[in-house]
Amino acid sequence: MAMSEPHDTRVPDYVMADLRRMLARIGANEHWYEQQWLGVPVWQLPEDLMRLQQIVAEVRPKWIIETGTKFGGSAIFFASLLELLGIQDGGVITVDLIQQPEAVQTLKNHPHSGLVRAALIGDAASEETVEKIRGVMNGVGATTLVFLDDNHNAEHVHTEMVRYAPLVTSGSYLIVADTVFEDLAGTPVGLPTDKYPDVARSNPRVAVSRFLAERNDFIRDERFRGRGIGNFDDGFLRKS
Repeated sequence: MAMSEPHDTRVPDYVMADLRRMLARIGANEHWYEQQWLGVPVWQLPEDLMRLQQIVAEVRPKWIIETGTKFGGSAIFFASLLELLGIQDGGVITVDLIQQPEAVQTLKNHPHSGLVRAALIGDAASEETVEKIRGVMNGVGATTLVFLDDNHNAEHVHTEMVRYAPLVTSGSYLIVADTVFEDLAGTPVGLPTDKYPDVARSNPRVAVSRFLAERNDFIRDERFRGRGIGNFDDGFLRKS
C-alpha cells in the first residue's frame, strides 16, 4: 500500500504576517504598550524593548540620542542599559517639543538619570536642535545610536532621518519607531486627526522606504522582521 506524502503543517507565511499585523493593531488600540521600566512609564511593547537592548548590547554606543522624551521612561531605559554595560563617559540625549512634568521629575530624581546628559526642548527635526545635540556631544565621532520616536508624520520623520544620519557612526543604528502606524488605518487609533490626517499614507514606514531609496549607506536589519509582534520590527537601520 503506497504511503501518502506527509502533510505540511506549517502555517503559511502570509497567514503569520496577517496574524502579526492583527496583533499589532490590537496592541495599539488596547494599550499593550503601556509598560514600566524601573518604575517609570515607558510606552513600548516588551518585544521592542528586548530588540532595543539587544542592539545597544551589540553596538555599545557611547551616545544614545532619542527624539520623543514623553515621560522620560525610554531615556531611563537607555541610561540603565549603558550603566549595566559599564559605559560612563557618554550618555543619553533626549529631545521633545514639550516637557512633561513627569519627565522633569523623573530625569531629576531617578537613580539612573545621571547618564541622561541633556533633555532638550524644541523641534527634533530642526537643524538648531541637531546643533545643540552636537554641542552636548562635543563634536561627533564616538559610537552613536539614534532612536526616533516623536512626530510620526512621514515628512517629519524623513527630515529627522536625513539630519540625524550623519551622527550615526559606522556599524551603529538609526532606529525608527512606530513603523506600524501604516497598519493602524481603519482602527480607532488610526482615525484622522489634526496631527495625523492620514496614517495610511503618511507614517514612519513611508519615511524609511524613501530614505533607503535615496542612499546606500544604511541597510535594514532583517533579523527582527516577522519575529513576534512589534511596533517597529522593520525600523532598525544599520549604517555601513
